[in-house]
Amino acid sequence: MPPPIRTCSSATSIRKASPLNPCLLNGSVEVAPRAGLADAICDLVSTGATLEANGLREVEVMFRSKACLIQRDGEMADAKQQLIDRLLTRIQGVIQARESKYIMMHAPTERLEEVVALLPGAERPTILPLAGDKQRVAMHMVSSETLFWETMEKLKALGASSILVLPIEKMME
Repeated sequence: MPPPIRTCSSATSIRKASPLNPCLLNGSVEVAPRAGLADAICDLVSTGATLEANGLREVEVMFRSKACLIQRDGEMADAKQQLIDRLLTRIQGVIQARESKYIMMHAPTERLEEVVALLPGAERPTILPLAGDKQRVAMHMVSSETLFWETMEKLKALGASSILVLPIEKMME
Protein backbone atom coordinates (compact mmCIF):
# COMPACT_ATOMS: atom_id res chain seq x y z
CA MET A 1 0.00 0.00 0.00
CA PRO A 2 1.45 3.41 -0.94
CA PRO A 3 2.16 5.91 1.83
CA PRO A 4 -0.59 8.47 2.47
CA ILE A 5 -0.41 11.71 0.52
CA ARG A 6 0.66 14.58 2.77
CA THR A 7 -2.01 17.23 2.10
CA CYS A 8 -2.20 20.71 3.63
CA SER A 9 -5.35 22.77 3.78
CA SER A 10 -7.02 25.52 5.74
CA ALA A 11 -10.28 23.52 5.49
CA THR A 12 -10.91 21.49 8.63
CA SER A 13 -13.15 19.04 6.72
CA ILE A 14 -10.10 17.72 4.84
CA ARG A 15 -9.33 15.60 7.92
CA LYS A 16 -12.24 13.33 6.97
CA ALA A 17 -10.82 12.60 3.52
CA SER A 18 -8.88 9.45 2.86
CA PRO A 19 -6.13 8.32 1.95
CA LEU A 20 -4.84 11.74 2.92
CA ASN A 21 -2.50 12.54 5.75
CA PRO A 22 -3.85 16.02 6.46
CA CYS A 23 -1.90 19.00 7.73
CA LEU A 24 -4.03 21.95 8.83
CA LEU A 25 -2.62 25.40 7.99
CA ASN A 26 -4.05 28.87 8.43
CA GLY A 27 -3.26 31.02 5.39
CA SER A 28 -0.57 30.74 2.70
CA VAL A 29 -1.36 27.08 2.12
CA GLU A 30 0.22 27.29 -1.34
CA VAL A 31 3.74 27.48 0.13
CA ALA A 32 3.42 24.11 1.92
CA PRO A 33 4.80 21.94 -0.95
CA ARG A 34 7.83 24.20 -1.43
CA ALA A 35 8.45 24.16 2.34
CA GLY A 36 8.38 20.35 2.33
CA LEU A 37 5.21 20.16 4.45
CA ALA A 38 2.95 18.66 1.79
CA ASP A 39 2.79 16.68 -1.44
CA ALA A 40 -0.48 18.41 -2.36
CA ILE A 41 -2.76 21.13 -1.06
CA CYS A 42 -6.49 21.68 -0.88
CA ASP A 43 -7.31 25.38 -1.03
CA LEU A 44 -9.80 27.97 -2.22
CA VAL A 45 -8.82 29.30 -5.65
CA SER A 46 -10.06 32.44 -7.32
CA THR A 47 -7.86 33.17 -10.34
CA GLY A 48 -5.13 30.56 -9.90
CA ALA A 49 -2.39 33.23 -10.05
CA THR A 50 -1.06 32.39 -6.57
CA LEU A 51 -0.91 28.70 -7.44
CA GLU A 52 1.00 29.46 -10.62
CA ALA A 53 3.38 31.79 -8.78
CA ASN A 54 4.21 28.88 -6.45
CA GLY A 55 4.74 26.34 -9.23
CA LEU A 56 1.42 24.57 -8.61
CA ARG A 57 -1.51 23.68 -10.85
CA GLU A 58 -5.14 22.72 -10.32
CA VAL A 59 -5.64 18.96 -10.58
CA GLU A 60 -9.31 18.66 -9.65
CA VAL A 61 -12.11 21.05 -8.70
CA MET A 62 -13.65 19.57 -5.56
CA PHE A 63 -16.55 22.01 -5.31
CA ARG A 64 -17.63 25.44 -6.53
CA SER A 65 -18.86 28.15 -4.22
CA LYS A 66 -20.23 31.66 -4.32
CA ALA A 67 -20.58 34.49 -1.87
CA CYS A 68 -24.14 35.70 -1.25
CA LEU A 69 -25.59 38.71 0.50
CA ILE A 70 -28.72 37.42 2.19
CA GLN A 71 -31.38 39.51 3.89
CA ARG A 72 -34.19 38.19 6.02
CA ASP A 73 -37.80 38.65 4.94
CA GLY A 74 -39.89 41.29 6.61
CA GLU A 75 -39.32 44.82 7.72
CA MET A 76 -36.01 45.94 9.09
CA ALA A 77 -35.00 49.09 10.96
CA ASP A 78 -34.24 51.92 8.51
CA ALA A 79 -30.62 52.21 9.64
CA LYS A 80 -30.01 48.50 9.05
CA GLN A 81 -31.77 48.57 5.67
CA GLN A 82 -29.71 51.59 4.61
CA LEU A 83 -26.52 49.78 5.59
CA ILE A 84 -27.53 46.70 3.58
CA ASP A 85 -28.44 48.91 0.60
CA ARG A 86 -25.04 50.66 0.79
CA LEU A 87 -23.23 47.32 0.93
CA LEU A 88 -25.25 46.02 -2.03
CA THR A 89 -24.48 49.16 -4.06
CA ARG A 90 -20.77 48.72 -3.37
CA ILE A 91 -20.81 45.03 -4.30
CA GLN A 92 -22.67 45.82 -7.52
CA GLY A 93 -20.11 48.55 -8.27
CA VAL A 94 -17.21 46.11 -7.99
CA ILE A 95 -18.99 43.50 -10.12
CA GLN A 96 -19.87 46.08 -12.76
CA ALA A 97 -16.29 47.41 -12.74
CA ARG A 98 -14.93 43.90 -13.40
CA GLU A 99 -17.11 43.64 -16.49
CA SER A 100 -16.15 47.10 -17.79
CA LYS A 101 -13.10 48.97 -19.07
CA TYR A 102 -12.25 52.64 -19.26
CA ILE A 103 -11.53 53.47 -22.91
CA MET A 104 -9.58 56.49 -24.11
CA MET A 105 -8.74 57.29 -27.73
CA HIS A 106 -8.40 59.94 -30.38
CA ALA A 107 -11.15 59.73 -32.99
CA PRO A 108 -11.94 61.59 -36.22
CA THR A 109 -14.84 64.02 -35.75
CA GLU A 110 -16.59 62.89 -38.95
CA ARG A 111 -16.72 59.25 -37.70
CA LEU A 112 -17.80 59.90 -34.10
CA GLU A 113 -21.24 58.31 -34.35
CA GLU A 114 -19.74 55.15 -35.89
CA VAL A 115 -17.11 54.99 -33.15
CA VAL A 116 -19.71 55.49 -30.39
CA ALA A 117 -21.91 52.77 -31.94
CA LEU A 118 -19.08 50.23 -31.51
CA LEU A 119 -18.81 50.88 -27.78
CA PRO A 120 -21.81 49.89 -25.67
CA GLY A 121 -21.26 51.90 -22.54
CA ALA A 122 -22.70 53.01 -19.26
CA GLU A 123 -23.42 56.47 -20.65
CA ARG A 124 -22.51 58.66 -23.61
CA PRO A 125 -18.77 59.31 -24.02
CA THR A 126 -16.91 62.39 -22.87
CA ILE A 127 -15.58 64.19 -25.94
CA LEU A 128 -12.83 66.80 -25.66
CA PRO A 129 -11.16 68.90 -28.37
CA LEU A 130 -7.53 68.09 -29.18
CA ALA A 131 -5.15 71.05 -29.08
CA GLY A 132 -4.20 72.09 -32.61
CA ASP A 133 -6.34 69.44 -34.34
CA LYS A 134 -9.84 70.34 -35.54
CA GLN A 135 -10.31 66.99 -37.34
CA ARG A 136 -9.98 64.78 -34.24
CA VAL A 137 -11.19 64.68 -30.65
CA ALA A 138 -10.21 62.86 -27.47
CA MET A 139 -12.88 60.43 -26.37
CA HIS A 140 -13.26 58.80 -22.93
CA MET A 141 -15.91 56.27 -21.92
CA VAL A 142 -16.72 53.19 -19.90
CA SER A 143 -17.48 50.16 -22.07
CA SER A 144 -18.12 46.44 -21.74
CA GLU A 145 -15.08 44.18 -21.36
CA THR A 146 -16.50 41.45 -23.57
CA LEU A 147 -15.77 42.94 -26.94
CA PHE A 148 -12.29 44.18 -27.02
CA TRP A 149 -9.71 42.91 -29.59
CA GLU A 150 -12.07 42.87 -32.58
CA THR A 151 -13.55 46.19 -31.50
CA MET A 152 -10.12 47.81 -31.26
CA GLU A 153 -9.38 46.70 -34.82
CA LYS A 154 -12.69 48.20 -36.01
CA LEU A 155 -11.95 51.45 -34.15
CA LYS A 156 -8.56 51.65 -35.83
CA ALA A 157 -10.21 51.04 -39.23
CA LEU A 158 -12.50 54.02 -38.51
CA GLY A 159 -9.44 56.21 -37.91
CA ALA A 160 -9.17 56.02 -34.11
CA SER A 161 -5.67 56.11 -32.64
CA SER A 162 -3.94 56.15 -29.25
CA ILE A 163 -6.54 53.62 -28.05
CA LEU A 164 -6.09 52.81 -24.37
CA VAL A 165 -8.09 50.17 -22.49
CA LEU A 166 -7.76 50.45 -18.71
CA PRO A 167 -9.16 48.37 -15.84
CA ILE A 168 -11.72 49.90 -13.52
CA GLU A 169 -11.46 49.13 -9.83
CA LYS A 170 -14.84 50.46 -8.67
CA MET A 171 -17.74 52.31 -10.27
CA MET A 172 -21.11 53.69 -9.34
CA GLU A 173 -23.75 54.92 -11.79
